[in-house]
Amino acid sequence: MVTTMASGPLDDLVGLHHELGIFAALDGLPTRRQRNGIEDRLLLRTASVLPFLDVHSFSGAASQLFGDPAVLLHLGWSPLQLQIGDNERHRHLAHRKSESLPCHPDTLRDALRRVAQEAWQEVQESGVRALFERGLVRGRVYAIDGTGLGDGRRLVCLVCVSGGRPLIVAWRLLEGSASEKGKEAAVTRSLIEQALRLGGAGCIELLLLDALYADGPLLAWLKFAKNLDVLVPLPSDREIHRDLEGLEREGMLKSRRHSYVRVIQGHKQRRMLEISAMQETTSWDSFLQAAQAYGAESPRLWACRICPVNPSSPDDKPWTLVSTRAWSNGVAAFQGFRPRWHIENDAYRELKEGWGLEAQRWGRDFAIHLARVTLTCLAFNTVQVYLSRRGAGFAAQGIRRLRRHYEPHLGRAPVVIYLGDAYAVLPVEELLRILGLPARVSLLPPRPPPARAIC
Repeated sequence: MVTTMASGPLDDLVGLHHELGIFAALDGLPTRRQRNGIEDRLLLRTASVLPFLDVHSFSGAASQLFGDPAVLLHLGWSPLQLQIGDNERHRHLAHRKSESLPCHPDTLRDALRRVAQEAWQEVQESGVRALFERGLVRGRVYAIDGTGLGDGRRLVCLVCVSGGRPLIVAWRLLEGSASEKGKEAAVTRSLIEQALRLGGAGCIELLLLDALYADGPLLAWLKFAKNLDVLVPLPSDREIHRDLEGLEREGMLKSRRHSYVRVIQGHKQRRMLEISAMQETTSWDSFLQAAQAYGAESPRLWACRICPVNPSSPDDKPWTLVSTRAWSNGVAAFQGFRPRWHIENDAYRELKEGWGLEAQRWGRDFAIHLARVTLTCLAFNTVQVYLSRRGAGFAAQGIRRLRRHYEPHLGRAPVVIYLGDAYAVLPVEELLRILGLPARVSLLPPRPPPARAIC
């Protein structure tokens, strides 16, 4: 079989990764030590493509990628490396195994382990900055939540949920006591500050927070220091919820019914709610104290109570929405909070079930797991961009830029030839010459004239 370069979605994703600056960020990554043999730049580029593959295990994904020479050429591997390998683990050609071509999977894993944690943070910011600069982060509604990844580790993400597809604009992998549920608020400020630094002061308008993050000082900081409005769901055991319940019971709050359709495991379900709103409340003491410290004279919160009509399960209990913004009514606030479910259904569920982020960590130590999370989140964003209207155009630009790197060596029309388990990469002119049909016109760059000897 003979195929041309850039012939599938994986090639497009690699080109888009390059266009979004991921490869450039990886090329400049400092490592703890240098090794002889393959460049770290080439190894890190190769590892960054592994999350795109259907195989989630590290060795399995590497083996699958090593069988695709067209993609390897895009990453910077030379035809000679693909043929004989470039691996210090197997110096002698006679003892080199086929699975070590162009390198052994452990060589890729070792390269990830040599990168410091701070360097992965720089790669994260570089990848997200490119999304903001190209206008790919659409909308100004964001959500923060965390999810467990097993063994005391937890991933906390800030996700833009107002566009057609969610984009992860900041994330932290926590371990030990920092990853325990209820302590995610310790990193919330750093996530917000990072997003504002990369996207500008006005990139966030409304922040949808989980109740675990919703302490009073944090809400005051967001409202009066960063000028960000917050919408937070609170359980029925909070003081604000009990106050609203008492006011409604005394007839001081008017409720209205709201019907909407939700989808659970692919099935549509109509749901009816009773919603009653209160324009001003002072039932959150820690928020009032922190707000006054920022100079707010009479800080107030807006709140509404949401009660399901005919609940379908024991977990379907009344709850309360609290906001630093004054909404026109409770239905508007409830509709404004609904995009928050994108972070669970379209982000975390996809990362775990579709990308294998929880089951396959690529290694036991934290350094490898951090690399896995960073490369997977970057790949997740690239796929989201690829599926958008502008994604195909950016992918085509990236492919064209990558071609400029290998064109001097392979010409403008390289082909990959498969014969059994072997393959070769040749210019199309060379293929025609082997078949006995030399090309009439060559697309190869002209060779320089031979140097003349000077006597």
